[in-house]
Amino acid sequence: MLKNKNLVQYLALGFKEVEGWCGEQVFTTLDLLDSLDINKIGGCLEIGIHHGQSYMLLNQVIDAGATSYAVDIFDNQEMNIDQSGVGSLAIFKSNLEKYDVHKGANTVSIVGDSTDPSLKLEEVVGVGSMRFISIDGGHTPEHTVSDLNLACRLINNQGVVILDDVLHHHWPGVMEGVGRFLHGYPTLVPFALGHNKLYLCKISYQAYYVEAFSKCSLATRPVVFYGHRIIAL
Repeated sequence: MLKNKNLVQYLALGFKEVEGWCGEQVFTTLDLLDSLDINKIGGCLEIGIHHGQSYMLLNQVIDAGATSYAVDIFDNQEMNIDQSGVGSLAIFKSNLEKYDVHKGANTVSIVGDSTDPSLKLEEVVGVGSMRFISIDGGHTPEHTVSDLNLACRLINNQGVVILDDVLHHHWPGVMEGVGRFLHGYPTLVPFALGHNKLYLCKISYQAYYVEAFSKCSLATRPVVFYGHRIIAL
């Protein structure tokens, strides 16, 4: 049973009305993360919005005083080189007004490719300022590596990064990108894997999150992923 009332409401009244491919299991993992004693300050950021289904899931647990960011090429589909999703800024804003707990008031929409330095995402968002980051943008190895490196800089020290489509057979570039990233010995490392998503945190908190997820109702068993002991969901 979900503890966060905003998640309960979104699952009942909005989630299935928004086009997207996010599994309902993420409600359970996000509810667990929200219930922990750490990582309480900051907004959320998602790279790759489509119509906002998973973005609004994250934003339900963000306090009203925190700013969240939605990054997508949206209607500039000529930049969608791997055809991963078809975003629409108008549909996203409409969905925010209908289903987001903040009705879009805390959301800053950023139109562009996350790899574009002219967006100045580190300056706009703030280094170490995000509580949760979801990566579901370009599915090439290059985009994946770039977005993970960016997330490593933008996430706060206790925060959680969620990478989508890591096990999707249509997007092998994501797994290739994960391998390239993790072979570089980053400070952002995995702690759980399941339902097509990889959960990562800063290395100092990896043991904490592994322990927390080992008690999750979705946990199956510990496995080793690129040298890290993680929880399979």
